[in-house]
Amino acid sequence: MNNDNIRRKVAYHHGNLRPALIKAALVEIAAAGPEQFSLRGVARRAGVSAPAVYRHFASKDDLLAAVAAECSEQIGAAIMRAIAAAPDDDPLEQFRATGIAVVQFAVAHPEHFRAMSVPGMYDRLPPQQRAAQDEFMRQQHASLAKAQHDGYIAKIPLDEVMLAASCAVNGLAHAIIEGKLGPVDAARATKLATDVTHVIGVGLVPRPESITDPLTKAITPKTKKGRYTVK
Repeated sequence: MNNDNIRRKVAYHHGNLRPALIKAALVEIAAAGPEQFSLRGVARRAGVSAPAVYRHFASKDDLLAAVAAECSEQIGAAIMRAIAAAPDDDPLEQFRATGIAVVQFAVAHPEHFRAMSVPGMYDRLPPQQRAAQDEFMRQQHASLAKAQHDGYIAKIPLDEVMLAASCAVNGLAHAIIEGKLGPVDAARATKLATDVTHVIGVGLVPRPESITDPLTKAITPKTKKGRYTVK
């Protein structure tokens, strides 16, 4: 028995097998998908026997639920920290902070991000976590609606705003962790997310006044001509 296996067995005797199995499942699910992965494969990655898995998880569904809960808890905490650090009086910057946090989380925890992006993982969440996610989305929609009413956001359907923002930040996150943008460390990931959310925030419609990005202080100059009339 090599030293790694000895350390595993010592750790597992101290009650650390459950988190080790969840960690192994993150890799297995991201590689094979939630329907194709096997508990035997998870056991192999964790360096234990298949019966050891069943002592903690009665079925694949039980393990999937645990993985989904882990992913949701981790990214939810990251998003709430980012929102708390954003200006209290700027709902658009709080919305932007959510997107930047998603990209930062993906770079720091690619296995979690890949696993929770697999179709069907949301349905595996425990009911209380699904309810919490739904409530967060409702609050975010309400915050954007108020910001729109107060003149912070253009009169664009909010469902479209949220969909566009989600596609932008999740697409960027996937591009980074799949290596499509070359080497990306935490600092560059933050810059890329800041740039992308800046474009979403400013939009493509010509504007009669220059706009200063509150994060980077970059100035988007006014546009004299365009198909759209800004009223």
